[in-house]
Amino acid sequence: MNTLRIPNKVEMLLVLQSFVVESAKVFHLPDNMLKRMKLVSEEAFMHVLKNSFAPGESSHIRVTTKVNSLHFKLSFFDKGLPFDSTLAKEYHPDAGISNIDTEGMELFLIRQFVDHVEWINHGKKGKEFRLSFELPKKDIITILKGKKVESEEAVTSIDHIEIRTFKAADAIKIARTIYRAYGYTYPNEDLYYPEKITNLNKSGRLISVVCYDKKRDEVIGHYALERPTLGSIAESGQAVVSPGYRGFHLMNKMRNIIEEKAAELQLEGIMSQPVTTHIFSQKVNANFGSLPCGFSFGLVPQKLSFRKIDTRLSQRESCMLYFKPLKPRKRVLSLPEQHKDILASIYRHLGIRYKKNGAAPTDTDKNGKVQSNYYAGWGFGVINVSELGKNNFFEIKQALYNLLFTLKADVIFLNIPLEETDISPLVERVEKEKFFFCGIMPSLLNGRDVVRFEYLNGTIDASKIKIFGNEAKEIFSYILNEKEKVLR
Repeated sequence: MNTLRIPNKVEMLLVLQSFVVESAKVFHLPDNMLKRMKLVSEEAFMHVLKNSFAPGESSHIRVTTKVNSLHFKLSFFDKGLPFDSTLAKEYHPDAGISNIDTEGMELFLIRQFVDHVEWINHGKKGKEFRLSFELPKKDIITILKGKKVESEEAVTSIDHIEIRTFKAADAIKIARTIYRAYGYTYPNEDLYYPEKITNLNKSGRLISVVCYDKKRDEVIGHYALERPTLGSIAESGQAVVSPGYRGFHLMNKMRNIIEEKAAELQLEGIMSQPVTTHIFSQKVNANFGSLPCGFSFGLVPQKLSFRKIDTRLSQRESCMLYFKPLKPRKRVLSLPEQHKDILASIYRHLGIRYKKNGAAPTDTDKNGKVQSNYYAGWGFGVINVSELGKNNFFEIKQALYNLLFTLKADVIFLNIPLEETDISPLVERVEKEKFFFCGIMPSLLNGRDVVRFEYLNGTIDASKIKIFGNEAKEIFSYILNEKEKVLR
């Protein structure tokens, strides 16, 4: 990581840009990326100067650049004013240059050239404005350009199919399988980039299991555990079987290996989010002992229509939230008063034991921490309360406005820990901001259980949602009622 500490003065702009560009050159990034970084670093720096400090206020900004196998990350750290989302004004291209407001334009330009934007609150240490640029890699379409992709014939036997964990040579073949099955419409773009598949598996953030056709020397199925933070739980997903090989229960065979890998890693559990346009994937999870614990309205963008699959999305896709406990641990929980009965019911159904915390409401003398992320390809944001404190609601509201008005998120999820103290007062306030209860996720946030809330920027027709199982239907019915109650 490279670090630059500069005064909060516009005269330091050229120094900043030189630092960012030269840092990027070390990693041999192409000229078009260098131009993007130079422009974005200027807009980000000017944005911080204008909106974090009062006129004439003397301070410093710490700038860092960091590179991992997937991203070049540029961060601005300061101890100035919290972000004011009202400065983020909509830009209308047809309005004419003379009519464009200068306030908020930095954020508009940044959004056009950056792959991922985060606002992170570090409490007394200040705040961070983090921008991530994806490193250039060849995707499967570029690799296959000019090459014929052979069509598949339906197989009559799977005697020559091997189910195993990932090998480096599988990466290009996984990308080919995704392309055969979905064209260029699969929501997780990582699977179109062989280098990303390799790097993610190497880092442990992805644990891929494949169906390998020894006869054709091709991967014809993929299933994975996703561990983006290398935490105590993993999400099962990225499941696909090539069209000519469907009907042989290969998904179940891969899931068996997934379960074995999770046990080897001594994970606390496996989460999954099966879609609700049909009940097939929900049944698969139920058959493997996963249990419902929540619901996500509008998780998947409507614009995705999968090739070679009959279903066409008429709205954003909603998902049931499942969890399979694997490794018990001691829990001391404070269930918020507003939802204590349904929470107790969910924990009982999951078979997760806990002790009740009799602590008083959140300590009013202590500041907490809130972090927000935006996932542009999916159109949703996530707000995590990493530490409870007196400023939580203010920080949540700021993050909500950033995601809603600046980044135009369609869906926003809010996670609040249950393992610190009574959060009933905070729950009351966030529900007044139109967040509604949507379940729990064990061990999600730094190994702590969270209660989940959702802000839906749009409408979802619940009559099109299909739910499997009595427990799941009970949870969904409660969440749907809470949604309608909060949005009245």
